[in-house]
Amino acid sequence: MMKKIKRLFISSFRWRLFINLIVTYIMTFLIYSALIIIFDNFNLLGMSIELRYFIAFIISLFLFLFIFFDLMNITLKYLSVLSGTIQEVTAGDYNVEAPIEYDDELGLLAANINALAKTLKDKEKESEILKENERLAFDAERNAEKQKNDLITNVAHDLRTPLTTIVGYLELIKNNEHLSKEDIQKYSTVAYEKAKKLQGMMDDLFEFTSLDKADVRVHMTTLNISELILQIVDEFYPTFQEHDLTPVINIAQPNLFIQGDGQLIARVFDNLLSNAVKYGQDGNDIKIEVLTDDQNVTIKIMNYGHPIAQEDLPYIFDKFYRSDASRSSSTGGTGLGLAIAKNIVQIHNGQIFATSHKEKTTFVVVLRKLQIQD
Repeated sequence: MMKKIKRLFISSFRWRLFINLIVTYIMTFLIYSALIIIFDNFNLLGMSIELRYFIAFIISLFLFLFIFFDLMNITLKYLSVLSGTIQEVTAGDYNVEAPIEYDDELGLLAANINALAKTLKDKEKESEILKENERLAFDAERNAEKQKNDLITNVAHDLRTPLTTIVGYLELIKNNEHLSKEDIQKYSTVAYEKAKKLQGMMDDLFEFTSLDKADVRVHMTTLNISELILQIVDEFYPTFQEHDLTPVINIAQPNLFIQGDGQLIARVFDNLLSNAVKYGQDGNDIKIEVLTDDQNVTIKIMNYGHPIAQEDLPYIFDKFYRSDASRSSSTGGTGLGLAIAKNIVQIHNGQIFATSHKEKTTFVVVLRKLQIQD
């Protein structure tokens, strides 16, 4: 492209030089002819014809040089502008634009300079985009590696405590032949409970990894979310009684429908209610509200207890995130329950978020309402 512009630059100069000569010659010839006519008709000084022709020639020659150099000065100034534009482009400034003042080879030269600047600017943008994509790919790869390492670290940490307990109690049973049946039963029960807890952690882990895949299969059906919430709350009654908690249910309409995977949606509210039981204060209410508007169904689950710190709220749906280490140690779990709920809600193109202040924490799930024609 630069070679083409150089050739155009030289040819444009030659072409403009030729044009200027022709224009100057024609103008001078006309002036010379006019002078001859004037001198022939108005010979006031009585000059000979040779002298008149000589004076007309001298005047015409002077005007020829004046006009030619004036035209060339205009051309050279324009070429200087184009040359400066070329230098700016070669220096890396692709935002410049050469003025197109002629409809000839000079104009073509200016157009080619602008085309070169645009091409280089586009290539620079493509290069920047390529570099940015490479950086993002590198960051994504590094982040994926970090997430994998974090996953291994967190899983190992969460599984170690119940495993240590199980191994400890089983070793007590194995190494002590004089244990009573009551002690054996007691230690076996503890080991069994820890094993069930371990199984629950593994189930959470496998479910989260399966939901985190892009090709997860969802079986969409028409769900009566009002009935589903009532059913899940009924299943939790023994747990509520164990913790001296009273469910307070407010459902705006008995028949509110959504499009979703029944098992996955049930898992969302199972996790949220489990979380409410874990962190709610014994003897208080757990409020469940199902509200609706023209487009959405909103489900709120509220528990009363120690609030979640405001700085922790944006992260509570991240996998393995725990806002309170001491509270986590007492309640157990993998820290995946809310992350699983978030993944499921996002798969259903819904929203999930939490608010917390004073002694009340509210989890809110918003799902698209399905209009059922009567």
